[in-house]
Amino acid sequence: MRGERLAARWLGRTSALLLAAAVGLAAGGAPESPDALMATLAAELSRAMDLRVESLEKPYFIAYRLSDGETFELEATLGEIVAASEPTRVRWFGPDVRVGSWERDSGEFFGRRSFFSALAGLGRPAALDDDGAALRHDVWLATDEAYKGAVEHLSQKRAALKNRVEEEAAPDFTKEPAVSALLPARATTLDFVKWRETVRRVSAVFRGFPAIQESSVRLRASAGRKYVVDSEGTRLRQPAGMATLIIRAAAQAGDGAPLKEVAAFAEPRLEDLPAESELSAAARRVAEKLTALTTAPTVESYTGPVLFTGQASAELFAQVLAPQLSGHRPPVFETEQMGSAMAKNDLADKLDRPILPPFLSVVDDPTQESVGGLPLFGHYAFDDEGVRAVPVTLVQNGVLKTLLMSRRPRKEIARSNGHGRALLPGTAGAVIGNLFVKAAEGKAVADPKAELIRLSREAGLKFGILVRVLDQPGGPGGGLSAMFSAAGRQGRSSIGAPLEAYRVFVEDGREELVRGLVPAEFTLRTLKDIAAAGTDTYVYNRLAPGGGLLGAFGGADEGTGLPVSIVVPPVLEREMEFAREAGSRQKPPLLPSPLAAGKPAAH
Repeated sequence: MRGERLAARWLGRTSALLLAAAVGLAAGGAPESPDALMATLAAELSRAMDLRVESLEKPYFIAYRLSDGETFELEATLGEIVAASEPTRVRWFGPDVRVGSWERDSGEFFGRRSFFSALAGLGRPAALDDDGAALRHDVWLATDEAYKGAVEHLSQKRAALKNRVEEEAAPDFTKEPAVSALLPARATTLDFVKWRETVRRVSAVFRGFPAIQESSVRLRASAGRKYVVDSEGTRLRQPAGMATLIIRAAAQAGDGAPLKEVAAFAEPRLEDLPAESELSAAARRVAEKLTALTTAPTVESYTGPVLFTGQASAELFAQVLAPQLSGHRPPVFETEQMGSAMAKNDLADKLDRPILPPFLSVVDDPTQESVGGLPLFGHYAFDDEGVRAVPVTLVQNGVLKTLLMSRRPRKEIARSNGHGRALLPGTAGAVIGNLFVKAAEGKAVADPKAELIRLSREAGLKFGILVRVLDQPGGPGGGLSAMFSAAGRQGRSSIGAPLEAYRVFVEDGREELVRGLVPAEFTLRTLKDIAAAGTDTYVYNRLAPGGGLLGAFGGADEGTGLPVSIVVPPVLEREMEFAREAGSRQKPPLLPSPLAAGKPAAH
């Protein structure tokens, strides 16, 4: 327990820095003049390759990864700023020092004695000068610490594997072509003063809705660059930055049931966020929908067809399919018990087998910058291990063809395909970039709602279920009080609970807002029961947990994570089960809200 508390405390101290480190990448433009910071990193790396201690192995590979930029954060409630951090320069440095060989090295090992040295390997703050003694000093100390840890890890790893039969014989690290690219910075301005007033005014919308008990508008923005320098010759600089704005609110129904609504926006640049008028309209929609939910009827239980559209369809694939598409091989643990809690990849042994209906295919293409004029959040030119991004066909006509790969191979897939992504410099895993779910030409239905009604009628039901917004567990909907954040996390569900759902009546197609739906277990196997997909597509920008160690911890909160995009059609599940919401409830407040007596004007 003490180790868990220390780990949580360490991760908490770094959360303010994650925003600057977990950024989207962009490509384009001609290389600029030589970069002083790049030159400093390259010079120190050259010195580090001569690290040698008598009787200890020298490094066979070193990579330096550094993120450098400005970040700020704002939060407002009911027209008042409640938290603000003005633009702050943050530089985070992470060395990846490997001893041993490409076949068996010090990486991806966790033991009882080495756990916290592995945390140290996630990096540290670095001096802000580009070519001075302070930066060189920070790089020197971090490299020395990483080398000592690597030597210890390799010894423990060899001992752990000595009497163990490896289930997957594959090299620990892949050789990849060196790349050289100095990409220009992304033009952006972190206008703190303007957005302070915007966030404050948007939050004031909720002052006109006394049924809402908690509300906030939170903005996080960053802009900067990312560097990769390695001993194989890679010299890479890429623009970096992102902006996330989250509008959220919570209330209670008359029976005490906790309710929440969320609207989240994520873009590569602060300027790409919607205008204030659009954000205020989104806040009003959240408030109106949540107020309506407080008196909406509950659905005690339901088994039948369910149509997911828009955000709900994208979130469905984000939660159920996307994490399983990672082919990153699990680390070696000192004991089997230590690794038992780590999430398992259910697709690792399903190559060339159907995992989706035959009319659906899935491609991940980080090289695509936009769809229909909408920027894709998951676009990048090179991954965080210095490998060029390429489109990858993952599922073809329902059949799994390959997985996303970092530089940690598996026996079935020997090379990286440019998807090694890291929330912080120092540890990477295979994560999606831009995920496209496509229905085969001629197989999509023009009116998914009509198909929902047809299947519901065939099943002898009076109504079907339409879901437009799905909760993102641990994501934008989180962060409120425990009573409200518990909503949607009951039961065995592997997906979030619907935040906006409707009964669609078979008789006349009428839609009625409902609440209380808690999905039963929803797995990859359930995706094979998708009966139809629509012709429209929805572009959804969101944040995903990082790879490597931080990915194992969850790795993303409501404003940090790896930028990804998911482009999907509406999808219709043939049969899905919802149960009654379980657990005790607190009574609503006894006194009416002070906002009910008079509605203060927004200011």
